[in-house]
Amino acid sequence: MLLSRYLASLSVQVTAAYLALGLLLAAAGLYTIGAFQRQLGSIGLVNQAAQLELTVEQMHAQGMNYWQNAPRDYPTYYRDVRLYYQDLLAQVETIDAIVATFMSGDFRGALPMWLPSWLQPHLGAKAEAATIALERTWEQWRAELFAALGDDEDEPRLEWAAEHVIEAHNRLMAAVDAFAQALRDWAEDEYRVMTQGTLVVAAVSLVIAVLLLALLQWKVLRPLRRATAGFQRVADGDFGHRLPVAGTTEIQDLTASFNRLSERLDLLYRLIQGLQQGQDLDQLMGLLNTEFRPLLGCDWSGLLFIDERRANARVETSWLDGAPQPGDQRRYRLKGTLLEQVLAEEAPLHVNGMVERARENPAYELLRHLVALGMQDAIFLPLTPQTQTPVPAVVVFATRDPDGFGGARRRLLGNIAQLLTQGVGRTARLAEQARLAAIGEFASGIAHELRSPLTTIAMALGYLAEHEQEPRAKRRVDLAVGEAERMRRLLDDILLYAKPLSLELRPLALGALLAEHVAAAAERHPGYRLECASPAGELEVMADRDRLRQVLTNLTDNACEAAPEGAVIRWRLVDLGTDDEPGEVRLSVHNQGEPIPSELLPRLTEPFFSTKSNGTGLGLAIVRRLVEQHGGRLAIRSSVEAGTTIEIDLPRWID
Repeated sequence: MLLSRYLASLSVQVTAAYLALGLLLAAAGLYTIGAFQRQLGSIGLVNQAAQLELTVEQMHAQGMNYWQNAPRDYPTYYRDVRLYYQDLLAQVETIDAIVATFMSGDFRGALPMWLPSWLQPHLGAKAEAATIALERTWEQWRAELFAALGDDEDEPRLEWAAEHVIEAHNRLMAAVDAFAQALRDWAEDEYRVMTQGTLVVAAVSLVIAVLLLALLQWKVLRPLRRATAGFQRVADGDFGHRLPVAGTTEIQDLTASFNRLSERLDLLYRLIQGLQQGQDLDQLMGLLNTEFRPLLGCDWSGLLFIDERRANARVETSWLDGAPQPGDQRRYRLKGTLLEQVLAEEAPLHVNGMVERARENPAYELLRHLVALGMQDAIFLPLTPQTQTPVPAVVVFATRDPDGFGGARRRLLGNIAQLLTQGVGRTARLAEQARLAAIGEFASGIAHELRSPLTTIAMALGYLAEHEQEPRAKRRVDLAVGEAERMRRLLDDILLYAKPLSLELRPLALGALLAEHVAAAAERHPGYRLECASPAGELEVMADRDRLRQVLTNLTDNACEAAPEGAVIRWRLVDLGTDDEPGEVRLSVHNQGEPIPSELLPRLTEPFFSTKSNGTGLGLAIVRRLVEQHGGRLAIRSSVEAGTTIEIDLPRWID
């Protein structure tokens, strides 16, 4: 298996193709060099035949010259012995050497360069027959020559020898010409064979190169083009597109990785679609535990909400092995646990070694429960105000694999953690808004039902208050009248929050409205010192005057209730824009009362949430709703050093 995978790898196949092509080119080059060397060898042998012809012709010419100019005295004779006789012997020796070389077939000494044995020339049958015929003719001719010269080397019979050279020349020359012609014919045949061989090698090289290119095209380029087309389809939005796994090992790995990427993109796209469609918590967790389960590798997952006192965590929904667990409504302690840690750090927490950590920390109740289910690795994802969720919560994924969330899977979870937390936070907000809407509708109905009897009770109490009564009874009646008035205001707030808002927007000078409000509020709250700071130029906004006055009144009342007697309540108006960009204006009210705990700040604008024992929990909720209806934003900051500041940013209006 490993060997076949190795042999199917792109690197091996490309390397093998390059090696094959290199070997092919090397073989073709070596063959061409060999053919060239053999051709040089053939030319060398033909040159030997030409030298043989030239030597025979020279020998004949010298014989003719000697015969025509034979010496007439001894001095001339001895001179010819030194000249003609020595030349004749040298020519005979040259012919002997050439004939002997061709008869032996060893041409190393006769060629102009060294050739290996496998490149040595090999004469054909016709050339060998001509060589044998030449050797016989030469041996006979040579014997006759030396017979004519005689045995006396000091006084050879040169005249007889010259006569023999002349008379036997045609016979020897015919054998030499036949030999030379046979050798030339053999050289031409060799050249023809080598030319054909070179053409065949070139054709074979071309065919093999084309086959290698076709193999590269089929095994590499075609799958790559298919992968590129797949990438383009995914880039165009077809996240569910899959590619057939084919080609070399690397191409298969690339295709498989692309398919995994496409699958993940498709799942994430479906998750985003679900979030955009406003799926509830059960639907979202169902998607995570069915479609995302192979991707995340989780065996257990759950969503835990934190209670208002931040003392316990309650399982809102949980899934085990891809199935929902509707009966799992456990509560776990929060203090001193990993749940508290991940909420404080506001970052994903990887919990490995769960068995040992649960054994060493008895307070880790959730961890002990997961260990009892066989889980060994977990990821905690916090839902905090940073993720814009109204209720602090933690999403937990756990697996039985000891290293289930290590490496790539943990990186994947880290990459989608924000999306998951934002998504769960959004669904949690939708659920909370639905809950609050239901409460508001119920409260609105109750308020309508209570308004009539409350009016009757208030009228009766007013009637009693107008008559003389003993002091104790009068105090009780006055107390009842005050409580009835407070209940009336509560019912008015409930109806105001529950009913649809309609605003009459028109340009409004915010500085003048603020100064007017502060002057009126100073009379209503004589025990406090109200201050107002605003820029010299007038700042205008598009607003409903009555609704905005109600916002200022609610915020001033809250500030006075939170601050000690005699404290300064400071209002401030600031222009946040510039001359080129009008931008926004900011209204802020500050008091130096007791600081508000940071964990309660995000909940102050929730309906029916209050930090005061006699509060309705609707004042700031109404303020926030009115501000948002005006296109603005509300923010609350509180600390021991700076006190509490509520800021309202509204779009500035330029005529």
